Amino acid sequence: MVFYSDIIYRTFDKKENLSVITYTQHTSGKTEAYTEKLTSLLNLAAHLIAKEGYHKASIRKVAKAANLSISTLYHYFQEKEQLLFLIQYHTFDSLVQKLKEGLETISSPEKKLLAMIENHIQHFIQHMDELKVCSRELEALSGTYYQKVFQKRREYFNLTLKIIEELKNKYHNPDLDSRLATLFLFGMLNWIYMWYKPSAKSSYPKMVKQMYNLVIFGIKNTG
Repeated sequence: MVFYSDIIYRTFDKKENLSVITYTQHTSGKTEAYTEKLTSLLNLAAHLIAKEGYHKASIRKVAKAANLSISTLYHYFQEKEQLLFLIQYHTFDSLVQKLKEGLETISSPEKKLLAMIENHIQHFIQHMDELKVCSRELEALSGTYYQKVFQKRREYFNLTLKIIEELKNKYHNPDLDSRLATLFLFGMLNWIYMWYKPSAKSSYPKMVKQMYNLVIFGIKNTG
């Protein structure tokens, strides 16, 4: 189950920015119950969208799968696009926060790269539906929803780009295009939903090690 440490509720007006109300400001009992239910709905919706696509995964289908009325569902979000926003924003927010925490105690760029790859693969093999949604459905968002998710994705990209640049400088590799290398890395990481199966022989540690070796070898030997 995806856990969002601080589920936030964002209302949307095409003429205004998103306003944020943090549910931790509510009473602890209500907040915990609300957060747990919202998290469950986001997981369920992510599975449905990953399976059917955003445009076919109607609010009615989400309500039916959750065994809730449509009116009850709208207690947790105001519209379908907001549901997609919450799934995508909190997925990338979680990745960013975990990566930042992991990098705090690491000085070696090699270990930073390993931590980034490990963080990404570990998160998404546990939450494959969210990976599919985030890979396929960014363009389904519009306006401020799109901008907020894009900014969070850009933050994640820049954290990774900085690691690649540190490695480029360490190995004195002027021929390496750091931006392209970062894009290639994300291309490999995000494509795992096309082939990964939990029962497959490609175990999580093996995947992390092999991808790390592939990237670090490429950085050392670009020319």
